Amino acid sequence: MNKSDRKMEVRIWIGILVITLMLFLAYIIISKNGNYVQVRVNGKIVAVHSLNKNGIYPIVDKGKNVLVIKDGEAYIKEADCPDKLCVKQGKVRKVGQSLICLPNKVVVEVVSKKSDDKSAVDAVAK
Repeated sequence: MNKSDRKMEVRIWIGILVITLMLFLAYIIISKNGNYVQVRVNGKIVAVHSLNKNGIYPIVDKGKNVLVIKDGEAYIKEADCPDKLCVKQGKVRKVGQSLICLPNKVVVEVVSKKSDDKSAVDAVAK
């Protein structure tokens, strides 16, 4: 590889990094904080909690997860699943972010509006 090819490769990598950084910053600026979290177990909404009210909420079905809402963010503090990946996912607050515990079939999703429809269907598989 000659010197001009290397310069071109460096320019391409710098361009890719700049575009990636711009997209990341756009995501941060455009995305908005949610107002609620919907807790689904086995695909059904079992609870809706405000992100504006601090609290600790146990989620018990076949397994047990402990959801914590503090300072406008939600995270899973404890879980009895074997891998504890849901605990390691961190905190969520932006609309569309979610915490998922596959062994316990729990999904906690950040939403902007409260949904009281506990029979809402996400998708139908055939």
